[in-house]
Amino acid sequence: MSITQRTHYEILVKEVRTWAILEVRNARADALKLAEEIWKSEKYIGLRVIKEQFDQETNEFSSVEIFNRGMNRKESKYDKSGSITPCLGPNDLYSIDGRKSIWDLLSNTLITWQITPTELLHNLEHYYKLYNDTTKLQDAVQRTAVTFEDEQNSIQSRMQKLYKVVELAVTILKQTQETIPALEAGKLNPVIQSLSEKSNRTFLLLSSIANYIKPTLTLSDKFGRIIVLLSVSRPNWAMQALDQLLAEFLLHPSLLIQLLGVRSDSDRGQFLSQLTYLQNGSLNLVDASNHSAKFSDDVLRLNSFISDKKLPATRHVLINRLKKEIDEPKPISDKGLSIQLEKLKSIQTLLESLETEEHILEDFEEVINIRMGRLINSQIIGELLYEIECPFEQIHMLLELEEHSLGASNKRTIANFIFPILSRPDYEATFMGLNENPLLCMPKLTRLQTQVLKTDFSEMHRRKISEKLDMFCQTIMDNTQILKKVHQLNIKIQDKAIKLLNMLADNYFTDGDCRDQAEKQVRLYMKQPNFTEGLIIDLPAPERPIALLDFRALLEQAGINKPDDE
Repeated sequence: MSITQRTHYEILVKEVRTWAILEVRNARADALKLAEEIWKSEKYIGLRVIKEQFDQETNEFSSVEIFNRGMNRKESKYDKSGSITPCLGPNDLYSIDGRKSIWDLLSNTLITWQITPTELLHNLEHYYKLYNDTTKLQDAVQRTAVTFEDEQNSIQSRMQKLYKVVELAVTILKQTQETIPALEAGKLNPVIQSLSEKSNRTFLLLSSIANYIKPTLTLSDKFGRIIVLLSVSRPNWAMQALDQLLAEFLLHPSLLIQLLGVRSDSDRGQFLSQLTYLQNGSLNLVDASNHSAKFSDDVLRLNSFISDKKLPATRHVLINRLKKEIDEPKPISDKGLSIQLEKLKSIQTLLESLETEEHILEDFEEVINIRMGRLINSQIIGELLYEIECPFEQIHMLLELEEHSLGASNKRTIANFIFPILSRPDYEATFMGLNENPLLCMPKLTRLQTQVLKTDFSEMHRRKISEKLDMFCQTIMDNTQILKKVHQLNIKIQDKAIKLLNMLADNYFTDGDCRDQAEKQVRLYMKQPNFTEGLIIDLPAPERPIALLDFRALLEQAGINKPDDE
């Protein structure tokens, strides 16, 4: 690609979950033609063509997607609208959507009373408590009525329908009171056996458990009473009922913090890490040396059943909780932006090592990228740059952010800050080494260039930044006349070559024109007649093989292959 090329087209492909650059083309027509051919090969589930452009007058980059095939992400079974579902019959109240709507409508009340939607639906005392507080019930019914897609009836009529559904559900609960078996001393097997042939066995089992845990005052105690009821020998319908209750208890924000230990708002990374392990059923893999919390038997038991895929509803709640915690506007750490990005990236890495379901990984990747995007914004980065005087340190800080960031858009945001730093007139003296020994500035430029070329910036960003650094290095070479001075030294050509090779090995020359000129001069020396003999002619015979090996090693350190005529 030409050094002056200001526009190119990147062809990105998606095999499973992540995007990767497959080809780069200079011409739009060539890129689109190749993209169509690649897509027809049916090797990839997604394909995009990105136009990358650099405006030399403004020193600004722009990226535009001009071609897209396939889905950016799979539809996940966890993608829920979160809207309230009207319950048009008693059975609707007990459905997954019905109980979720009850939580959405009455969460503040349920948190205060420390109960779940299932407990509210299966215990008359809880219902009477809600019924006597007419404001809470009326507000929930009214908010639900507004969601009806019913143009024929007024909101008042819809509310009356909902009240009738509630009254009918209460009537059913009253009629079944005498048939609800007592759960004594946590002995669930007799209850399950007595209900196994009944058509409403799940309803009666949940009512029995709701009565059993009612005297317990705290969430963690209730949770503990249910956890011990779990068993691999339970029938599926009974395990589903227990899973339902556990999942609803974990909707209470404080319970999970109690179970995993006190969370520090100044550093939420450990809590996020533990939650990541738990939602996967891998809490037993936590490195105890890096985690101070000692998990209770209840938590480890919960983890075990999640690992065995026996508690899908509970895991769903934990997954959503982790997403919410990641998305929460609170800082993940009070130790700065780089540490926050590092902790988020570590969560993504941990998920990739634990998780096998692609749709879940895609969901988390999106949530983490969005959270990073809110952290990596112009105002925050601008404030960080303002606090750093040295432009070299400014760019190193940006490269550190890139190392810990995820997502092409986030990396592009960071990259867009680098070129303006290199282009600022008041920084030119620093980059050209005018404020110090210019030769000492050359390795700084080379180190920066090496870091930039290792980033996941777009190809154009890497190339343009690299060229700019090489230009500064070239200016220093021109000003210091370093190659000419080495050539004019009154020493053997072998020593001149070794001197330049040492400079190459010590990264004095940036990739590009600088390195090309230095390498060219070294190769000219090495092509001189009897160059190899001159390396060893003054040495005792036993030292000559060692000297030749040392020279070969220096060539490798300098990144130069042996010459053709050697």
